[in-house]
Amino acid sequence: MKALALLAALVFAGTAVADDLRATARYAPAQLQMAQQSLERAREAALMGQASLAGTLAWDASVDARLAWEMSDSPAIRGAAARVFQEASLLARQVADRQPREALATAPN
Repeated sequence: MKALALLAALVFAGTAVADDLRATARYAPAQLQMAQQSLERAREAALMGQASLAGTLAWDASVDARLAWEMSDSPAIRGAAARVFQEASLLARQVADRQPREALATAPN
């Protein structure tokens, strides 16, 4: 009898997890869109010379992209999220590499 109760509990827990995953996957496209928007804003900030803001937005984009990737099993969502993550990570590194030189160039003598 205990074995039957344990089996029923495991089946119910597995069903609850599957339901949670489906509910989470529903929000993956919105999470990906947030990542894409943050990446675009990061690019704009970098072009305007706002390195600190660009770095922050690029980091935000990479986090949102990772979340979108984790939230979905869809190859389309995961592929797009991976691309956004890579682009955001690259931009964040580029901005960070440039930032110290820019600070030195603008420092008063």
